[in-house]
Amino acid sequence: MDLHRSGCWTSGLEVEHVHKSAEVAAGDGLAVGQMLSRRYRIERELGEGGMGVVYLVSDLQVVGEMFAVKVLKEALDPQALQLLREEVRQTRKLSHPNIVDMHSVNVDGKRLYVLMEYLEGKTLNALLDEEFGRGMPFSHAWPIIKDVGAALGYAHDHNVIHSDLKPANVFLTTSGRTKLLDFGIARVSRGPLLHKRPGSRALTPAYASCEMLKGDEADRRDDIYSFACVVYEMLCGERPFGQLTALEAREAGIKVPPLAVLSAGQNASLAQTLAFDRERRTASVEKLLEGLAAEHPRRARPAALLGAAVMAVVAALGLTYFALDRLWVSRHTVVVERATSNAQQATSLATVPTAAAFAPPPHSIAVLPFVNISGDKEQEYFSDGLTEELLNSLSRIDGLQVAARTSSFSLREHPDIADVAHRLNVGTVLEGSVRRSGHTVRISTQLINAVTGFHLWSKTYDRDLGDVLALQTEIATAVASALEVTLLGDVATKIELGGTRNPAAFDAYLRGSEADESGRVAKDLETAIAGYSEAIRLDPNYALAFAGRSIAWIHHYELRGTTVGDDTELKKALADARQAANLAPDLAEGHLALHLLFIQELDFAQASVEIQRAVALAPGNANVLIRYGRFAVLTGHTDAGIAAPRRAVIDAGIAAARRAVILDPLNHHTQYRLGESLYFARRYSEAVAVFGAIISLEPDYKGAYGFQGLAYYALGDVQNARASCEAKPDNETTQTCLALTYHRLARHADAEAELAKLRAAAGDRWPAASAHYCAAIYAQWGNKSQALESLESAWRLRVPELRWLKADPLMDPLRNEPRFQAIQRALRFPD
Repeated sequence: MDLHRSGCWTSGLEVEHVHKSAEVAAGDGLAVGQMLSRRYRIERELGEGGMGVVYLVSDLQVVGEMFAVKVLKEALDPQALQLLREEVRQTRKLSHPNIVDMHSVNVDGKRLYVLMEYLEGKTLNALLDEEFGRGMPFSHAWPIIKDVGAALGYAHDHNVIHSDLKPANVFLTTSGRTKLLDFGIARVSRGPLLHKRPGSRALTPAYASCEMLKGDEADRRDDIYSFACVVYEMLCGERPFGQLTALEAREAGIKVPPLAVLSAGQNASLAQTLAFDRERRTASVEKLLEGLAAEHPRRARPAALLGAAVMAVVAALGLTYFALDRLWVSRHTVVVERATSNAQQATSLATVPTAAAFAPPPHSIAVLPFVNISGDKEQEYFSDGLTEELLNSLSRIDGLQVAARTSSFSLREHPDIADVAHRLNVGTVLEGSVRRSGHTVRISTQLINAVTGFHLWSKTYDRDLGDVLALQTEIATAVASALEVTLLGDVATKIELGGTRNPAAFDAYLRGSEADESGRVAKDLETAIAGYSEAIRLDPNYALAFAGRSIAWIHHYELRGTTVGDDTELKKALADARQAANLAPDLAEGHLALHLLFIQELDFAQASVEIQRAVALAPGNANVLIRYGRFAVLTGHTDAGIAAPRRAVIDAGIAAARRAVILDPLNHHTQYRLGESLYFARRYSEAVAVFGAIISLEPDYKGAYGFQGLAYYALGDVQNARASCEAKPDNETTQTCLALTYHRLARHADAEAELAKLRAAAGDRWPAASAHYCAAIYAQWGNKSQALESLESAWRLRVPELRWLKADPLMDPLRNEPRFQAIQRALRFPD
């Protein structure tokens, strides 16, 4: 299997001192669903190298986070293992957007594995082979050259030498970013470690300097020589000296042939960088880039400013790609050995890793449902509602990370605090009990440090029901104080925003909220609307009740399958949302309701304003974050070629969606929306893994099968797409997926049958309910005329799925069509 062609990267170094060992050995291959360290679930195999097998894994502690792991086939002796860990530790210091991230070397029983970023795309080596066999234009090459130069310069600034730079170690991601791979062989270029224990070094002869081929110590000028070899090959498709190494070329007296695509000055700069003698070679990456840029000389990188920018990029983008340390060997790699004693190696060796200690984020908390001890089961709604209101109050405090309601409440039957903390990845847990008697309530609370098991704080409150809102402030403030969170601004105003001091109104609101959370069926929503309505009757200024009723009306409209023109619920929802915003302008829930309404009305400009306002007001609210994330992806995308500002919007959306999953890790709906966001962002492999995780936990989640199938289809894996969608065929998304896959498999009658099912399922709501799906199917079938007719029908009927239009990859065949462009302009997506 050619890993370069499959989008996987293989390293250029074999770890020295590889031996069989009973202590650490990979053993048989891993199957899908198996676990590593009780945390990482195997999703699929990515490829196999000489030293091990690479798998895509999902992190079950941070749902939605994907990594790659390399599981070694062979064992390492203790010294080689510890050397590997030391080099990974050095690599982790290189935090740069153009350098892949390494995370850790881990042991699971007899298996040794390396945790890495996951990359989707292809190597420069594959790109040159497949698309630019005779070299690429300078305009195509220059952005890649600049990115690699930035990465290499940053590494050199941190005294790290790459030592094996070649096209196979340059990766171009599907999002358009260039990443430099394989810093596992890097060494600190100064200090006692280098001089006392030089060790083995791998290199690829065609890109290695004379000094490296002779086994001399690595120097940054050797990296610059290799970089120049890569640049030369990018521009003409050939290596500077053909099949000869630098030593052979020097012996034969060969000079570097100039390139026709470069000016005389650029050729001179490249030739100087390819000098056989280190002392005559260009001394810095900046000098090489200045010489190549010619009319656009590059200024030096201010170290402090660069560091800040790198931190900002890393924080915004998160971890989405993978790299490997010193574990794989390419077919064109040799190892240059230098004598090293075991005693010298032992001077800086670390110990063998153990299972990672539980290290939740600071100031993180989960609120478990308070136990109803009133002796009346009918009071369950009250204790649950009170817990939810307290949870919401805590989430409004800056500096606190609060697990969302759905995840916390799903662990109602799990009294083991340590288990709760691990599953929700929180450092503290708040639990309590509620006893209600008429208008009097007793609330007992205790805050527990989940890492140590010690109680941090506890207290019992006796209050009149009308004082519960103030009590929420008191408890939340006490919790924040116990966690040493600095309180900013008027905490009471934030917590009590949009609430009521009318006991009966509060009670009615809790009844409505409980029904709202019970399920998404019409009867539950009608009960919720009745509860909210009673709360509003008792307190006409109850902003939270107006916001809750507005969202319940929207969900009722969606569930009822309302025919076109019958938008009674939406009119009521709009009135409630506006009232909530008028009563409490800083209440995020009101702006979220307005956002959902504007989405229904296809007013994306106003929807953008409202969701941005909501996320600014409630950055710790998982529901707001996941809505913001999906909307940002849907409106930031246009097609496969994404401009940098739009890419930033998409990256911010994905980051928000991942944050929502961190806050609500056990909520399958939140995970589903993350999967949708990844699909529309065209991160298909990540989307497949997220939907796969949902299916493994909730096998009846129909939508997950459909979108997983569409992601497989986008990857070109038609058989897996078909299998996923055939598992749950009675769904709009799966029917769309099957229509596409059957057509691709030349099962045209079956494809037409799926299209007919899609229309029939809509009933008297056709074409409103299915016009967008049909347009996508026709577009992929190549029937542009019919696709555009369906799309125009969807626009006339204001089908809400048109919000997908800008991002939907299924619509790509239509993007250059004037009729399509007219519809997209009419939708007025925010710029």
